[in-house]
Amino acid sequence: MIARFLVKAVFGKLGTYVVDNIIIDKVTPKPGSVIYCKLGVMAEHTGIYIGNDEIIHLDGSGKVEKVSAAQFVRRLGGLNPAFTIYVSCKDATPVYRQNAVRRALEGMEGSREYNLIMDNCHQFTIGCVTGDFGNSSNFFTLLEWKLETELGHNNWRVWDR
Repeated sequence: MIARFLVKAVFGKLGTYVVDNIIIDKVTPKPGSVIYCKLGVMAEHTGIYIGNDEIIHLDGSGKVEKVSAAQFVRRLGGLNPAFTIYVSCKDATPVYRQNAVRRALEGMEGSREYNLIMDNCHQFTIGCVTGDFGNSSNFFTLLEWKLETELGHNNWRVWDR
């Protein structure tokens, strides 16, 4: 982690990309793994991997939908520059909760009152992991904390796809 921080400090985003995508071992998510991609510079988008290259996420309209990995990173009418998907891990092993798949699939039966701050993809994603869709994990750092306490998550690895 220190090496990654130093590379990022010296070489910026390009250095981080090189470390994440070339140097650090990549992983394959398990059904029930939390995944994320960057949305521009300051935000992240999360969802639940359900297997077969498919992810369930809450989009900005409040619709819970199933998408391919390629669709997940190419959101926002193609304006999102993301190309890397990260997988929640403990060390180099993906962490997951099998019940998250069932909960994510059940979420497709309805929609949510999406709000960028108060009811967003992070809350939906943690709801799939814990069963508590009224949780307060509405920021990425809160999602990470909840993953740590629920699944033992301690880092993100690039999805080897």
